[in-house]
Amino acid sequence: MANISKFDREDVLERAKNLFWQKGFLATSTREIQTAMDMRPGSIYAAFGSKADLYQSTLIRYAQAGEQNLNNMLEQHDRAWVGLTHYLRGLIKPCCEGSPSELCMLVRTLSELDESHLDTLNVARELLSKFEQRFASIIDQAKLEGDLPAHLDSQLTAKKIQINIIGLRSYLKATDDVDMVRQQQEEFFTQLASV
Repeated sequence: MANISKFDREDVLERAKNLFWQKGFLATSTREIQTAMDMRPGSIYAAFGSKADLYQSTLIRYAQAGEQNLNNMLEQHDRAWVGLTHYLRGLIKPCCEGSPSELCMLVRTLSELDESHLDTLNVARELLSKFEQRFASIIDQAKLEGDLPAHLDSQLTAKKIQINIIGLRSYLKATDDVDMVRQQQEEFFTQLASV
């Protein structure tokens, strides 16, 4: 019987996720993956498949963590809009404040890879789409609670939220101007509530 080394799958996936999130898929070397995961190449491939397979697993892990954070924030607040805005505020932070990058890992993937990595692009697109649908359902709830105008188009507003997140996080990465980004985010929230 082969000697299979034991490892904590969740722990090594978390380390790989943080490395990929910081450096991107293409810039991350096999050696860096081995070091971050503290695993030999054969063990990595046996457990996770190719580099692309591992990367896709980390994208899913990233999205699951984001969804859990969103759910936690919604549970902590009585009103859907308040929970959502608190969640969105939490996305705006410099990488030195506990995130490997200012950018969303899903968006980073879409901006970095081309159609030669179609499977990975499709995973990122699908995960972003799920977030957009979740935002739309939260907006529906906020409209019922009277915190957003009843005539607001929930799907369109969810898209605008995605655009806002992507733009603000990209601007933060480019300028490190947290104050300006947070100010713009608050103005966006105010505009939505008063449309």
